[in-house]
Amino acid sequence: MTPNTTLLGRLFPAVAIVCALAPAAYAQNAASGPVTGTVTDEQRQPLVGATVVLNPGNLGTTTGADGSFSLTAPAGSYTATVSYLGYKMANQAITVTAGGTATLNASLARDPLLMDGVVVTGNFNPQSKLESSTAVTTLNARQIQNRVSRGTADLLMAVPGFRVNSDGGEAANSVSPRGLPVNAESGFGFLQLMEDGLPILEVGSLTFAKSDIHFRVDETIDRLEVLRGGSAGLAANNAPGGIVNFLSKTGTGDKLHGIVRLTGGDQGFYSDRTGLAQLGGLQRLDANVGGPIKGTPLRFNIGGFYRYDVGTRYAGFPANVGGGVKANVTYNLKNGYVRLYGKYLNDKVAYYTSIPYQNLNNPQQIPGGPDLRRGTMVSQFQQITTIPNPFNNGQGDLTRDLSNGQHTRYKAVSSEVFFDLGNGFTLTDNARVLDANLSTDGVYDIQPPIPGLGLAAQYAALRPLGAGTPVFTYADDPSRTPLDIANLNGNGLVNLAGIFPDDKPATNAINNLKLQKTLGKHQLTGGFYASRYTIKERLSYNLVVQEVANRPRLLNITIPTQGALFGGQPIEVTKNGFLFQSLGSGVLFNSSNTTQVLSYYAGNQWQATEKLRFDGGVRLETSHAKGFAPKTAVLNNPDARFTPFVGPPTAANGFGGSNGGLDGQYRTFYDNRFLQNVSDLRTWDFNFSTFNYSLGANYKFSDKVATYARYSNSGVAPTNDQFAYGVNPRDQNVTIRGEVQRVLQAEAGIKVATSKFSAGVVPFYSRNTNIPFTIQTSGSDGSLTLVPQRGNVDNLGVEVEAAYSPVAGLTLRGIGTVQRPRFLDFNIQVPFDPQTPARTGTQVINLKGNKLEDTPDVLLEGGADYTYRGFNLFANYRWFGERFATKRNNLLLPSYGVLFGGIVYDVTTGTLKGVQVRVQGSNLLNTIGFGDAAARNGENFSAEYLNTRAANGKTIAENSFNLVRPILPRNVTVSVAYSF
Repeated sequence: MTPNTTLLGRLFPAVAIVCALAPAAYAQNAASGPVTGTVTDEQRQPLVGATVVLNPGNLGTTTGADGSFSLTAPAGSYTATVSYLGYKMANQAITVTAGGTATLNASLARDPLLMDGVVVTGNFNPQSKLESSTAVTTLNARQIQNRVSRGTADLLMAVPGFRVNSDGGEAANSVSPRGLPVNAESGFGFLQLMEDGLPILEVGSLTFAKSDIHFRVDETIDRLEVLRGGSAGLAANNAPGGIVNFLSKTGTGDKLHGIVRLTGGDQGFYSDRTGLAQLGGLQRLDANVGGPIKGTPLRFNIGGFYRYDVGTRYAGFPANVGGGVKANVTYNLKNGYVRLYGKYLNDKVAYYTSIPYQNLNNPQQIPGGPDLRRGTMVSQFQQITTIPNPFNNGQGDLTRDLSNGQHTRYKAVSSEVFFDLGNGFTLTDNARVLDANLSTDGVYDIQPPIPGLGLAAQYAALRPLGAGTPVFTYADDPSRTPLDIANLNGNGLVNLAGIFPDDKPATNAINNLKLQKTLGKHQLTGGFYASRYTIKERLSYNLVVQEVANRPRLLNITIPTQGALFGGQPIEVTKNGFLFQSLGSGVLFNSSNTTQVLSYYAGNQWQATEKLRFDGGVRLETSHAKGFAPKTAVLNNPDARFTPFVGPPTAANGFGGSNGGLDGQYRTFYDNRFLQNVSDLRTWDFNFSTFNYSLGANYKFSDKVATYARYSNSGVAPTNDQFAYGVNPRDQNVTIRGEVQRVLQAEAGIKVATSKFSAGVVPFYSRNTNIPFTIQTSGSDGSLTLVPQRGNVDNLGVEVEAAYSPVAGLTLRGIGTVQRPRFLDFNIQVPFDPQTPARTGTQVINLKGNKLEDTPDVLLEGGADYTYRGFNLFANYRWFGERFATKRNNLLLPSYGVLFGGIVYDVTTGTLKGVQVRVQGSNLLNTIGFGDAAARNGENFSAEYLNTRAANGKTIAENSFNLVRPILPRNVTVSVAYSF
């Protein structure tokens, strides 16, 4: 069931045409001479991979391991441009004579904010950051290394205005740009994560499948460009918050060059490993090589990684295992180039979820519970789970392995072509075909831990039927030795957690065709973007009972009986720790959705005067989504013996009553509310359109100072999750269509780039309407309710990034965001507080004026980088202001700061030339900080209720338990690399 279209068969016509018409390669003039020299930094240290280009002719090469280069050019006069990302560009006039040797030596000054660097992301016409009327952050390969990031999202903490929640591990994290509402499960909701100019996957906000799960930072990355707000809505679909674009190395230069890196980490010291085996906690190999293919006009680059990592929070099995490889080959033509890319990623990463804590506004470890730094609620005791297959209505078994975590298998082939057609015309076409398969296995927080005796008391109503006192045992204990549940682990608590097997196979075909024309002082752009993706969703909701301990064990509950009704057979409340298999009050999805996106865009950049430039553009996006999902119903299989005592299995009886579930036996509670698919289908067929526009201006006072302003208005159309999960709660025959969200943004800024100081200051305002929120609430039995609601949010703030080099080799850098994201209009429906007299049911609360949850008003970072004779020392201190964990602003999480740093030594002479030793650490002070908390139940109580004093003199908040996701603990890694 897919949209009726013939687009797929015609998706890449431009690629075929331009490749077929590719002209012959350029032949050099026979009268020529060599050009040689070296490129160094201010301290005369060689710069490896610096680019040297001679014009006219666009003849270029790159420097080798000692900073030297050599190329041959026809006799004549040239302007030589020497550039290296992170350093200021240098220009020099040279003359090449036949038979003579021209010498070119250059010493480049640092450019820490890369103001001289040409930015291609989000701009129809590439230009330097100083000339651009957008807010752009760029990082070169060295800066990426020195960020000491633990993954893609972690790296984006370098971007002002971005709130990054990277506490889940190496991947599957969330990024919120400029206060746009993004929760821990929605990933890159208002951003487009790209690789080499095209989306990694068209949809960036899939539950359990954030787009960064299909990308890893490794040695194949040349640089990162991040566009914040601004013109992002013109350059990409559903991306008003910005574009994150990783650009790959492409084998530049006339010599073979590359790097091999071996990395180890201290993870083994915090695992069950002993002796020398502790040194193997992290084992990682990275490699990359590129350059010309001898005897051909082709250039290539290939690289990748493989690693085995037990994890910073050891669960009894490895956390991250796998690797990937990327390659590209380029054919340079006289008037353009053709480039092909290939990528394969097969990688498993842990997804760290919340752990129980006490004292809601000042999280503390529960006695006997998991440590807030390295504790985890996932363990080898839960690793292999087997349940009746919920996707086959309980027939057959479904076995999952929690050590798989989030397992991505991603394959993509891409192309990039560029031609200068003459007469001011250029043609660019980018295409990608990908196949992604993601499976997710984890243990997820549902509700706060409760006393084991309290859970046992829920079955007291069975006593008149002959039931006794519930008995707790470990699910993996073959002897079934009863536990003292009241004092288990010194806390007597149990935790109801979710095990949600999830699979999301996806295919995506993308093409972006762009035609440009220079007409006097105008640069005109027009283009067509097409994307077609199919995503299947297979998700089941199952509930388990755990102890509250580090690396907990699952618990079984049985209730002894006596009398004729049960025949002396025990009531099996759980099986292998599962309280409910395919819980009827949860969710079961088995959907398929195909969406076709067509976009038309146009823009104009007008150089009004030598100093003043205007630009503007429009984009019309259309999307057609069509799909289906089987409807669901609880399996009704009554055990007639019990109907007279507990009633029939009806919806009014909570799908309970005498239902015997899969096995037809009432006494086996774990399958009595088994949710299954039925033969009827829920279908949808929706069309959406959005019209985006943006206007900007840049005034360049001098080569060192410029100012800009921009206004933009963009839309975000509903995507896959909206339809897969969007069942109307009043009628499951109806899929909630959803509406286009609008994001209005205004910004202005000033940019400065002097020999010692660079800065960008950007005040901004955004107003976001029709934003979808999903209020998640859990019942005492572990049931989960998802209530979709919409609201409006605005934000006013300022972003700052600055760098200062007081002496040669030393750079001080600062990043800051001060903002006030608030709800303009949003209502939620929640239960009345328990102390509210004579009030039951739910109440509607307006949150106008409340702070946006999980979004600090202040984010700051200060760092230093010092280089001296091959040594490089660097450090960053990041500070996160306090913020509320909930929309009701009833749980306040404290501020915290995190220190990162390291030291590097590069050998530049002698027999070890090219060797690098690197030691670096994350969270060096082992700070305890907190990301999100109370994700599914925090809205249930008011701040007034939680601050009420209890009989022991403490507030209800201080006496309560909940679930929080702490930041990752300290991690130190050592690597040895060889560059050539």
